[in-house]
Amino acid sequence: MPASKHVLLITYYWPPGGGPGVHRWLRFSKYFNENGLKLHVYCPQDAAWPIIDPELQKQVDPSVIEVRNSIFEPHKYLGKKNNPNVGGGLTQKGKSSVLQRLIIWVRGNLFIPDARVFWINPSYRFLKNYLREHPEIKTVISTGPPHSLHVIALKLKRKIDFKWVADFRDPWTEIDFYDDLNIGKWADTKQKRLEKACLQTADEVITVSASCADGLEKIGEREVKVITNGYDFPEFDPSSIEMDSDFSLSHFGSLPASRNPKMLWKALGQLVSENTQIRERLRIKLFGPVDYSIFEAIEQNGLSAFVSHVEMLKHAESILEQRKVQMLLLIANNTGNVKGILTGKFFEYLGAKRPILAVGLKESDLEKAVKDTACGEFFDYDELEQMKSYLLNSFEKYQAGILQVNTQNLEQFTSRNLARKVCELC
Repeated sequence: MPASKHVLLITYYWPPGGGPGVHRWLRFSKYFNENGLKLHVYCPQDAAWPIIDPELQKQVDPSVIEVRNSIFEPHKYLGKKNNPNVGGGLTQKGKSSVLQRLIIWVRGNLFIPDARVFWINPSYRFLKNYLREHPEIKTVISTGPPHSLHVIALKLKRKIDFKWVADFRDPWTEIDFYDDLNIGKWADTKQKRLEKACLQTADEVITVSASCADGLEKIGEREVKVITNGYDFPEFDPSSIEMDSDFSLSHFGSLPASRNPKMLWKALGQLVSENTQIRERLRIKLFGPVDYSIFEAIEQNGLSAFVSHVEMLKHAESILEQRKVQMLLLIANNTGNVKGILTGKFFEYLGAKRPILAVGLKESDLEKAVKDTACGEFFDYDELEQMKSYLLNSFEKYQAGILQVNTQNLEQFTSRNLARKVCELC
């Protein structure tokens, strides 16, 4: 049955680009056709994505129409050494140089709303023609960050009549690293003016968590709907997986300075000094970019010998690795927007069927989700003794061969059900 309505998605992150920004809409896109919608995806050609994962192209639904356009990105020419955002969230390999601090200032004060600002006008001109050539497209979805994509939709909305759904995967001026950009008063005023214009002009605004919605509602003075990230939870028998023989604690994804679980490192440091068996079996496995301050904290707690680090891992390999580890670590950024952080990684972790040790802020959306799904334990940043007790108890279960988890209430987070909610808004 042919789709009766056509929808245009404006996104920066799309295969072969990889990383967390891709998966929300890649997963949703698979279910547009079954909901009677034909999806057109507008995305960059050969962008400077921080991660390239060509295998993700196999997951693009054949019914999706891809529309690509060239993009100019100044940071593409900085190289990894001088690009402070190469790993996401301003992850640094060392203390910032004068040049890096200058680059961050330029990014915060001249590239408004973000470093993809130079794609706004070319995309506006391109899509203005595309929408006129395809009058069957009645709805446009923009997803950010980068929030430049909302500005593209805003400019189009002012010229062409369509329904606009603005998706905020992360906040705009309340994003965790906003203050790190050293934004001056003029730039801050312009950012907030653009943000409010997008929030108030869009016909529908959606975001990933209740707390994030509360923040956007205050800024835009309008209703914001919550459609979380989701996952296509795989069916597999956990007993068929060859588990790590060691007591492995693994984190997947970037670990910027704001995501440094200092009390967790302290708890582990005390345990290896107090317990010979833990000292012999502990392995801390980090997959993804890691800020230098985290390695410093690990060293200060005598844990360096227990740590292995893989900076880049293909998504398919990451999924398989998550199923093998004894425990998964999930750390929320200790920043102003921490209550609303509920990343796509959490849902991947749920699909791995391994116990999750989550660290964040009490009464946050993450704590509620951990409790609701019974996927592990949640701790506040400073709960040292509670973390130690849980880790020791988990180690004893690991020794007995009974360290496992029985998750529940996952149906609410399936990509198919969440995509249906998106399609209903279109």
